[in-house]
Parts: sequence; structure tokens; C-alpha cells
Amino acid sequence: MSDKGKILIISPENQLPESLTKAITQLDLTCEIRRPPAHKDDRLDLSATDAVILNLNQLAELEQDDIRQCTDDLKQLSLQTLVLTKSLFDGNTAGISLPDGMVCVDAGESAEMLKGRLVTIMGAREHLQVMNMELQQLRMLNGPLNSHFTQVDEEMRLAARLQRDFLPRNIPQFENVRFATIFRPATWVSGDIFDIIRLDEHHIGFYIADVVGHGMPAALLTIFIKRALVTKTIQGHNYNIISPGEALKHLNDDLVTQDLSNFQFATCCYAVLNTQTLQLQVANAGHPPPMRINRLAQESELAISGPLLGVFADADYETEEFQLHRGDKLLLYSDGVEVAFVSAGPDEPLRFRQECGDLAHCDIKTMTQRLVYLIDHEEGSLHPRDDVTIVGLEIDPPAAEKTAEPQVE
Repeated sequence: MSDKGKILIISPENQLPESLTKAITQLDLTCEIRRPPAHKDDRLDLSATDAVILNLNQLAELEQDDIRQCTDDLKQLSLQTLVLTKSLFDGNTAGISLPDGMVCVDAGESAEMLKGRLVTIMGAREHLQVMNMELQQLRMLNGPLNSHFTQVDEEMRLAARLQRDFLPRNIPQFENVRFATIFRPATWVSGDIFDIIRLDEHHIGFYIADVVGHGMPAALLTIFIKRALVTKTIQGHNYNIISPGEALKHLNDDLVTQDLSNFQFATCCYAVLNTQTLQLQVANAGHPPPMRINRLAQESELAISGPLLGVFADADYETEEFQLHRGDKLLLYSDGVEVAFVSAGPDEPLRFRQECGDLAHCDIKTMTQRLVYLIDHEEGSLHPRDDVTIVGLEIDPPAAEKTAEPQVE
């Protein structure tokens, strides 16, 4: 078997341009001339070929079925092709496009020019073969990868549905207290969780917990928090409502006892409201303080804080008491809400409070709906940086102050 480079010339005629013959001789190449396949099903043996030359009278001959079949074979074998035509500039090239890897030249080019072209396309053969092999490997991986990603996507959908099943399906109803909620995970699943629980005929407990981090690990820990937060104890026919501070202390002890491997911790704000006296008990574990808005649309924070959950064993959490009044609103929210309104850099951390102040005249449901509208129109809202969760309540205002509920624009 010869070590010389092999050129296959596909030509309807045996007579080759003199410059081409000279170039092949000077490069000391092995040359074989064949006619185009007579039938579509015929195949040329191209296994030992380094380059191919199509010698055509007119470029339009590439439109023939037999020539197109040949060029498909050349493309699959990563063979670059030199197309020589005697009518390159005769106006017959309109509407004709060459496949990738084919170079069209005038048959009247000099031997030196043709030598340079042949050396170039033959030198590219090895690189094209490597690239073609890598492409085939990628195509082989494409099927399993698509299947894997489809499975992961389905599992994440199921996980998101399961997490939502742990949220309250029916918010307890009281004659003089109304609730509204927002739950917007940044990805399929959320590191936030909330609950609103009727503790007895006149007490209701509600909280937001926020696990540090995102994705599945954070979502799994929210489910643990949901099950571990104890709000009251029952002994026989008697029950005891646990104060928010005690509830967070027990929850913290449970988290610390788990000795989580990735040092995961959480924040939480838990409150209990007496719907008769409107007395509010609150405890906070590193969470943003609740926002109170009175019936004059004046907003303020309930100053209460405490250590993170899951960090320090035997940590204590104070239960603070506040007196609410008719017409008051209260917002518990995760820190992702503040982040959602920071579009102009770190100098804008308090914009969420400003937006709430502007919406303070709205009822609690309309307020949360408009906050969602504002968040959705913020820069970067298609790729949120954090989970967004809000639990809002409103105490019915005095009868004389009740007005028709404004509509969301």
C-alpha cells in the first residue's frame, strides 16, 4: 500500500485541466479518475482517499441527484472537496449553494494555486476526522443526557408539588381577621415555608421560616421545620398553647440535635394572635422583624430579634407582646422580598418598606396582589435571586371606616 496521498477525481470526462495534472505531479500524489455514480444507490469507495476533486463543466451540475448523493458521502467521511468548473463566472451560479467542506475554483487557475489548495484540504483531513469522531460521541451522549434531564425535571416538579402540599390548603377564617399570602420559590422548590394554624376558638398561630441556601437541601429542611415546630400540647381533654419563644426554643434544640453535615441553619418569625383582645405574641430567630401598618397608613417594625435556628444549643428566644388595634395590618416576610426590590444596588435596601407605605391604604389582599405585580415588573424578575414569601393579616377597621375594596389595576 502506497504512503502517497491519494486524490480521487470525479469527472464526467477523462481529460483534466493541464494545471491540475501539473499540480498533482509536483505533489507526487496518487490519482484515480472515476465517473459519477450511474445510480443513486451506487457508492464510491472513499475509505483510502485524502481529498476529492469534482471536475465539472458547469457548476449547475451539482444539482444533479447523482452528484448530490456523492457530496453527501464526502461530507460524512469528513473529506473536503475541490470543485473545478469551467463556467464559474458565466452567470450560471445563481441559486446554487455548495455543501460545507466544498471549495469552488475556476479550472483555469495556475498549477501553483491548485497545489496550495490541495495541500490545504489534505492537511485538514486529520483534524476533521478527529472533530467528526468527537461529534459522533456527543451525539451518542445526547440521548442518555436528554433522558436524564427529563427525569430530573420530572422529579423536581414532583418535589415542588410535594412541598406545596405542606403549605396550608385552607386558611382559618375568623370574623375580624383576614389573611393573605405570597409564596414564590426562586427555583422549583423553596427554602421558605409558612403556616397559619387555628390553635383554638380565639387564638391563631402563624409563622415564616427561611432556610439559608436554595434548592433541594433547603426545601427538605423546610419540611423538617414544618413537622418539628410544636404550637400546643394536648393532655387528655386539656391543651396548652405554647408561647412563640418556647416553640422556637424547642425547634432550635431539634435542629441542633440533628447535627446537620453542611451546617445548615434557618431563620423564623412565629406569632400568636388573640382574636378577641388583639394581643399579639411574637418571637424571632434571626428573621426580618414584622412590619406593622396602622389604620393611618403609618408603618413601623416590631423590634424583636433572636439567634438563628440550628446554630447554638440551648439558645433562648424572648416572647414579646404587642397590642394591635382595629384597622392594623401586619406583614411577616422572608428576606427575599427585600432583595426583590433592590434593582439599583445595595443603596436601596429599604425600598420594600416604601412600596408597602404607598399601598397601606389597600386591604391586605389587594396589597399582596400589588406587591406581586411590582415584583414581576422588577428588573431581573425572570431570574429571581431568592425565594419570596409573605404572610399578611389585617384586623377589620371600625365600621365607620370601612370602604369598598379598591381593585387591582
